[in-house]
Amino acid sequence: MTDPDPDRPLSEPPLLDFGTDALFLDFDGTLVELCDRPDAVDVPDQLLRTLHELNDRLQGRLALVSGRAIEVLDGFGMIGLAAAGSHGSEWRLAGGEREYLPRPDGLDIAQQQFAVFAETADGLLFEDKPLGAALHYRRAPNMREAAQELAKQLADKHALHVQHGHDMVEVRVAGVDKGTAIAELLSLSPFAGHRPVFLGDDVTDEDGFRTVEDAGGMGILVGAPRRTVASHRLPGVRDVNDWLKRSLHKDKSQHAGTGTSEDMP
Repeated sequence: MTDPDPDRPLSEPPLLDFGTDALFLDFDGTLVELCDRPDAVDVPDQLLRTLHELNDRLQGRLALVSGRAIEVLDGFGMIGLAAAGSHGSEWRLAGGEREYLPRPDGLDIAQQQFAVFAETADGLLFEDKPLGAALHYRRAPNMREAAQELAKQLADKHALHVQHGHDMVEVRVAGVDKGTAIAELLSLSPFAGHRPVFLGDDVTDEDGFRTVEDAGGMGILVGAPRRTVASHRLPGVRDVNDWLKRSLHKDKSQHAGTGTSEDMP
């Protein structure tokens, strides 16, 4: 794919086609608003009902694709949905067992040094993950450069990958990303053979956009305009939730207006 024009306008995406599409959804900043603390995220009951209804209408072709661990997503009410967590380091199909890559030997050392570093400044937050470790500096922006430099040093020393995100930096398993996670799910039933649609807001989602666009699908950027390989855009989390609900409403209306011989008296 060629480098996108940063000034190209991105239109609102068409509504989902429940007969052809497979839906992949980032979590933070896409389905829910970003928070100062990862554990402070609010997941409305209505959102959970919408996701599970979408999954039913798509016959299981919905998956969360997140930097969060799958067990954390499940704690927010996502049990029963397919998911790729930890930036593609772990995955599971709906109702299936969790599979994951081996934990790198150097990750324990990196986590320990991140935890110690987080104690050096008020507002700096360490997040422990099964296959990664993150430093959040949203509440300590003056620590950005130091956090990023520490992450680079640890990644270089222990053959880890540095992942930048919204006011955070992470070291994690190398060789995977949200794009490889989506590609893996697309090779499996019930996703195989369907058009991928992926919604995400962060630079970590660009690999996912590239995968779905190259597969003839639709990448949807959430948030302010920026350089992206996505082909469509929604302004924010509220717009995403509205778009999902409108897709469901359209699908219900189409089915209500299409009777079959079995429906006739």
